[in-house]
Amino acid sequence: MGHAGDLVIGQVLPEPGQTLVILDQLGNAHEVTAPQRVIAVLGPRDSSTHVCATIPDGGLFITQGLDAHWVAGESGIVGVLEREASSQTVHNAECSARFRCEGLIVDARFKPINIQSFAVRPGDQPVSTPIVLIGATSTESGKTVLAGKLIERFSTAGLRVGALKATGTGGILDSMHHRQSGAAVTLDNVDAGLITTGGDPEQVRRQIPSIFRQLDQEGVDLIVAELGGDVVSANNPVIFRIDELINQTLAMIVISNDALAAAGMVAVNQRQFRFPPEKIMHMTSPFRNHAGMRRRMASVGIHQCFDPNSREDLDAIAGELVHNIPGGGHNHLLQSSNEGT
Repeated sequence: MGHAGDLVIGQVLPEPGQTLVILDQLGNAHEVTAPQRVIAVLGPRDSSTHVCATIPDGGLFITQGLDAHWVAGESGIVGVLEREASSQTVHNAECSARFRCEGLIVDARFKPINIQSFAVRPGDQPVSTPIVLIGATSTESGKTVLAGKLIERFSTAGLRVGALKATGTGGILDSMHHRQSGAAVTLDNVDAGLITTGGDPEQVRRQIPSIFRQLDQEGVDLIVAELGGDVVSANNPVIFRIDELINQTLAMIVISNDALAAAGMVAVNQRQFRFPPEKIMHMTSPFRNHAGMRRRMASVGIHQCFDPNSREDLDAIAGELVHNIPGGGHNHLLQSSNEGT
């Protein structure tokens, strides 16, 4: 019986004419057009733009020859296909592929090996590094691109940045983008032992702080944490109930697709999250006209919003956040600036 996070071996089976891109442990891309034997991870996926899949309650009984589905693009998650979006949409949706199971990978006692065995173990020291959260009112909204632009600015300013894809499903592509943007250390929810954060809320609450603590112990000056999906999915609401993280959060930057979504974010925060509203920075969608969006957001009471496509706005946000870093991080920046001068 296989459960979420268990390692499974089998063959990815592309359809005739279908090309899949699979990333290995080093992040190298492999184009697959014929059956390919791989080690994957069992897990559900809940996406509003790509593939949705499940692991049945009680687990998935794995037998040799069982057909399941490869459901998470490059990231290597296997589950029972529920529904997938058309690849012809503007989101260029990922496609699933058949996955023929050979069996679970087990230890010497024949116990299935779960990715929780490979999770970071930083200890119980609470997080003391300042955090910037990046969220959105939908998936495919530009969060990872925005995180990269801010990481680049923080790094250029002299800060040692740690970056997280804190919630969602997998995250290797996001972490690769964070590293390319200048992050000194990158982790994601898989490093917390969770192939997805869409499962048990209590498990998310218990395990996600470990990746923040790990970055804290790596000696970074600032943690940029991207919340996968939208702010109400992937158990993101759990994050706002973890005082250890919220108490260290300088700001939450939220990208809204439209004014009504931004108003909904304000309402959900007031009713459910209770995150300090003065610490929320609203951003318009990078795929919309900021001039029109700004006026519409003002009509629902949001009188300051930033343009993710504006260099000046991004510089202003980065500058304000750096200024608000208490203690060591701000001193580090001043020291770096003086040395540069």
